[in-house]
Amino acid sequence: MDLDSQPVRPGQHNYQEIKQLYQRAFPAYERESWRWLLLKSWFKQADFLAFYDQDQFVGFAYVLHTKGLHYVLYLAVNDQLRSKGYGSRILAALKARYAGVPLALDIEEPDPTAANNRQRLRRLAFYRRNGFALTNKRMKDPEVTYRVLTTARHFNRQAVDHVFNWFEWPFGWLAK
Repeated sequence: MDLDSQPVRPGQHNYQEIKQLYQRAFPAYERESWRWLLLKSWFKQADFLAFYDQDQFVGFAYVLHTKGLHYVLYLAVNDQLRSKGYGSRILAALKARYAGVPLALDIEEPDPTAANNRQRLRRLAFYRRNGFALTNKRMKDPEVTYRVLTTARHFNRQAVDHVFNWFEWPFGWLAK
């Protein structure tokens, strides 16, 4: 059975549950301002989607759009429902929603010296099982280096830069 989705908006019945999952699922240095996510999702270049299995909230995805690419900035599955296939089902729903246009996302680059390297390797294996391949594009933050994965056969590195430039503009630095 397919998952249902709806845009994340203040006032929906499980709005606080979605926000709390966002705060639990991502370390502070990876999180954008919640208000910035909501603001940008009102534009056609971003979707903030909550996913449901019948009426049960199972997770969310935040997707940025540019010509020729959909970038999954955030994907999280409800803590109580992990390891039940919902992450794969959310990715399948995103692939169906944006059919014909590649998806991309980033993960912490595997690093044998990192304390969470096992988690990084499991995440990489998960995305590979779901049709993503590593690219040679890296993004460095002070805390970690990220590696971009995509479903595309031919990857457009500039599209990633373009989508992040849009996300940060105007005044994206104020939201941090």
